[in-house]
Amino acid sequence: MLEELRVDLSAESADPVRLAQRLRGRPWVSLWWGKQGARAYLACDPVEHSHALDPEPALPLAAGSPLAATPRWVGLLPYECRRDLERATHGALRRAPHVVEPHWLRYSAVAVIEAGEVRVVGEDRQLAEELAARLGEPAPTTPTVAMRARGAFEDPALHRARIRRALEHVRSGELYQVNLARRFELEVRGAAWDVLARLLERGRPPYAAALSWGDLDVISLSPELFLSTDTSGSISTSPIKGTRPRTGDAESDAQRSRELELDPKERAELTMVLDVERNDLARLARPGTVSLAVPPHVEPHGTVLHRVATLRAELRSGVTRHELLQCMLPSGSVTGAPKVRAMDLIAELEPERRGLYTGAFGSLAHDGSLELGMAIRTLTVRAGQAHYWAGGGIVADSDPEREVQETLWKAEALLGVLAQASGGASSRR
Repeated sequence: MLEELRVDLSAESADPVRLAQRLRGRPWVSLWWGKQGARAYLACDPVEHSHALDPEPALPLAAGSPLAATPRWVGLLPYECRRDLERATHGALRRAPHVVEPHWLRYSAVAVIEAGEVRVVGEDRQLAEELAARLGEPAPTTPTVAMRARGAFEDPALHRARIRRALEHVRSGELYQVNLARRFELEVRGAAWDVLARLLERGRPPYAAALSWGDLDVISLSPELFLSTDTSGSISTSPIKGTRPRTGDAESDAQRSRELELDPKERAELTMVLDVERNDLARLARPGTVSLAVPPHVEPHGTVLHRVATLRAELRSGVTRHELLQCMLPSGSVTGAPKVRAMDLIAELEPERRGLYTGAFGSLAHDGSLELGMAIRTLTVRAGQAHYWAGGGIVADSDPEREVQETLWKAEALLGVLAQASGGASSRR
């Protein structure tokens, strides 16, 4: 049975990153945001691990008390876990990435941080009381974070060449769109939540996260909802396509927003992705329930503007979470159309395996509902060695130089921190 404890803290002390700092030294700390960024969750000391796609198949999807919406499991679902879809084997011998298989942690106590208030929800009262007590301890000393490029970043000419090769396949009619990305390699020192705080200086996206899991850290600034379900069986996904950099000037950003909204290439790109996602949803949905719940529009996210839309559907009776995740991963938003052919081309053209990038992360609640962010704008760190990917959708009228520039826009939060660390000299190429 779930119980709730309220933690008496000031609004300033209820900052999620400050609270995470109080858990320094605890095993398997997870800090992440949900509900479109309106609520943060924090937990440590998991009681169970799972490497299955669905960590608890017997957990029913059922409405209960409001406490049942609290996360029970927190998980990473990497792109790698669905490479079985590829017909190509080009990436088979490449170095293993930081994350290869699904990994879920179950917590018996989770802190819920919302509107300056903190409460701990748990099924084990002792663990809930221990977590509440730790969150009330004095704040630790000022954190130390160090970030620098690991040598020179990949020559942009290599990514331009990659895009030109992709365009040949698109223009020959093999596929309509393919998402191609490049990897930035860095050296990062510091706790995951402290690194996240540095990267959030230009604003926090809806699905930010800082996970310290054994020898792996994950720091995400994801703006995109991969998948959510509720207890009624409704499922939603919100693909993003189309990007412009923000300037910080309201008039200039409004003009860029209008340009993005009217750009025929960007409009076509999102339309194609919505078609792929509709097709995937329709395989599991009750007939006639797949709908465009929120039409395409432009949203600000940190250092960029994005064009986004939301699809919604109602699951057929009897469809399992495993079937849902197996069908939807990886998202057409980050592969292309048709999905499998796009994945083949990604395996052929990208020089490294993606790992977590363009997979998903998030939580499974006690009531069986899911909320998963897309694993983009995401750092993975092992032994101080960090990987960060940035890419974009390639369609017939894509301009290779513009696509390379877009990868820099999407890495702006990271590159800005690197520039500060080097005394203002940008690490961009």
